[in-house]
Amino acid sequence: MASGAGDYLSDLDSEDPRSPSKQIADQLRAAITSGRLRPLAKLPSQKQLSERYGVARETVKAALRQLAAEGLIESRQGSGSFVSARGSTAVPGGSAVPDRSASRAFGAALESLEEAQERAASVIRAMPEPQQAFEYSTELADKLRLLAEDAADLRAQTAVRIAEHEKLTLTVLAKRISTSRARAGQLVQRGKKQRHAPKNPEEG
Repeated sequence: MASGAGDYLSDLDSEDPRSPSKQIADQLRAAITSGRLRPLAKLPSQKQLSERYGVARETVKAALRQLAAEGLIESRQGSGSFVSARGSTAVPGGSAVPDRSASRAFGAALESLEEAQERAASVIRAMPEPQQAFEYSTELADKLRLLAEDAADLRAQTAVRIAEHEKLTLTVLAKRISTSRARAGQLVQRGKKQRHAPKNPEEG
């Protein structure tokens, strides 16, 4: 076991139908909900987890994103990931009980998205004609850019929801979502702009 990786982690099961990222997320979740990882405890680094499980960092990141979406952990820029202050009771929006079905659905959707991107990349890498590969990779990059913009809009809208639901000032909101006050202000402005933007006629 890699140093600092924690004795609450076990090897991945190659025969388990769950993906490696799902197995990692489940192990860390169990450690948090059982109290082995206490509130505010620091998780092993992405590098440590990657070495511990013998997987790519992207696989570890996918697991951590899932736990963050459930409100179980928080990422601090330059410091790593920590168990949220409320530990196993922490969920977005302050709900007393986690919406497990939503968490599972989100995790599955995110995993499908990553797998689709990797399949597209594999097709491009296997293309014998460089010009065609370049054109397809450009198309893939453009599509991913659009998806990133949509995700940024959604993130801004949810920041507004948090601020309004809990009546938070920008300073408190910034701390809540682990960003600067200026960045929190930008997110709120963007979210409100998206809220009041006219709908695309094709969307009804």
